[in-house]
Amino acid sequence: MSRSSSPRYDPLPRNSIDANEYTYEFKDKSASSRRVASKLLRALRRICKPAYIFLALILFLSWQIIFNASYANPPKFSIPTHEKVFIAANIVDEKLIDGFWGDNLVALVEAIGKERVFVSVYGGPKDALGRLNERLHGVERKIVAEVDDSIDLSTLHRITLPSGQTGVKRIEYLADVRNKALDPITSGNVTEKFERVLFLNDVFFEVEGAMRLLWGTNVNEKGKAEYKAVCGADFITSWKYYDTYATRDTEGYSIGVPIFPWFGGKGDRTSRNDVLAGKDAVRVKSCWGGIVAFDARFFQKEIANATSSSPQKEAEDSDHVYERATSLADLPLKFRSEPESFWDSSECCLIHADILATPDFPDFTTNASEDWGEGIFMNPFVRVAYDEKSFRNIKYAKRIERLFVPWQAIINHFAHLPRFNDRREEKEGDVVQDRLWIPNSFTPEQEKAMIDLQKDFGGKYGSAPQSADVQRQDRRDLGDEESTWQGFDSLQLSSASSYFSAIVGGLKSRAQVSRPSRIMHAKRQMTPSEGAIAKPKGYWEKEGHYVDYERVARKGGYCGVRQLTMLREGIIGVGEKGWENLRGEVPPREEVGRV
Repeated sequence: MSRSSSPRYDPLPRNSIDANEYTYEFKDKSASSRRVASKLLRALRRICKPAYIFLALILFLSWQIIFNASYANPPKFSIPTHEKVFIAANIVDEKLIDGFWGDNLVALVEAIGKERVFVSVYGGPKDALGRLNERLHGVERKIVAEVDDSIDLSTLHRITLPSGQTGVKRIEYLADVRNKALDPITSGNVTEKFERVLFLNDVFFEVEGAMRLLWGTNVNEKGKAEYKAVCGADFITSWKYYDTYATRDTEGYSIGVPIFPWFGGKGDRTSRNDVLAGKDAVRVKSCWGGIVAFDARFFQKEIANATSSSPQKEAEDSDHVYERATSLADLPLKFRSEPESFWDSSECCLIHADILATPDFPDFTTNASEDWGEGIFMNPFVRVAYDEKSFRNIKYAKRIERLFVPWQAIINHFAHLPRFNDRREEKEGDVVQDRLWIPNSFTPEQEKAMIDLQKDFGGKYGSAPQSADVQRQDRRDLGDEESTWQGFDSLQLSSASSYFSAIVGGLKSRAQVSRPSRIMHAKRQMTPSEGAIAKPKGYWEKEGHYVDYERVARKGGYCGVRQLTMLREGIIGVGEKGWENLRGEVPPREEVGRV
């Protein structure tokens, strides 16, 4: 008897979905999807082997180095045979004068033509400059050693610290050092007309690079380089940009992390985008870069004489509002500094602010294209460095620096770069609401006098750059009985926090200051440790208070930072050895509002 088969029972549905689709519950799943997944997993394991990863990395780097390097193919340019160049330089490095720098300066003069160059050098040491002078035989020149014509510190704006020690702001001194190098052309002692001014720092540079800066930047259809000023790019290492203090993008922002493409991503990003596009004329508001070329008309006295009859802008009817812009009659321009004790701006940035405030020369009106910007450029094809190893390695860094772009953007974002500057958008002559720290020891009369002083800074020092003679006259004016300063006769250094009374004391007594040279081994007026450590906010809240006041904006507000850097008087120093940042002497700023 055949065995009956077991009856089949359908599983009871667990829910409504099972009731509709229960027939699929016990069906075999397709093996094809499992096979595909398995193959992909095995392929991924093979690809992720260290050898394959290394090979892919090598291929990518090879592509980057060979095909994606930045600023690797500079455009051609021609050198006009009729233009004359005034070369100005500051240098205090004997090895550079006798070596790389001096060799290339002589070669540059030969390449341009001795008959078309004037060389002006101010610095030292004297013996090294004497040897350089001999090598420049047959060239019009003025080589001046600092020991023979030192800066008269008594003519400079001085401040007094709460300890009673006096000092000169670092930028005040550097501005005069640069003006010494420009003196032959700005004083009118050299009567020839120059088309270009080339300013050199103590940097490692190439002859071809200097000539490219002069004649290979923003070249028009006629082959002529057009600019008001153009800077190279200087590097402290082969890949790290150096001159963050003087560089500002087209909107006045400081730079981001100092690696390629250097500029930050705020605003319209014009400067950053120009760098990424590989342009030879990156539009900026200011730069220096260790090597700069200018339109020489900004520095020639005969231009000022020829245009002295030009109409000037009239000042507004206000006690503290002065002429709004530099006129052509105010030429030649000179380097200058900021007079405020707790607000520093690079003299190399302020000179560009003064250039932008000067009305355009007639031929500038033809440059109406967007690429012209404001006529100030950076040329990243021209790169310099501060040591020979970094200079030699720049060509290798350019091969890989595009790899930095995403990382620079990420770091900029998390580090909040560029830094906030509340004066970035200020225009000269604007009346600005601000906050001023006042010591608790001040009387109401002293407080009012201090506010008036800040307003005076907004005008008296905010217009045209001053010559040494004008500075001497202003120094006499500050001590005049009818001047603003008479209100401070009763101020006393009653406490260590009486900063502004001390400042005024320094201004009024600076005429009695001796004139030590940087190379003299004179006793220093400040030691490196004084004021080097920032004091906590609670200290300033205990010692003083903030008041509202109005000030008049000066040219180049975007150049500044809130700090106090002082010259180490009587000491020769290279780089930061010649100055110190007194963080502990600067009260924190209480912000009114951000732009």
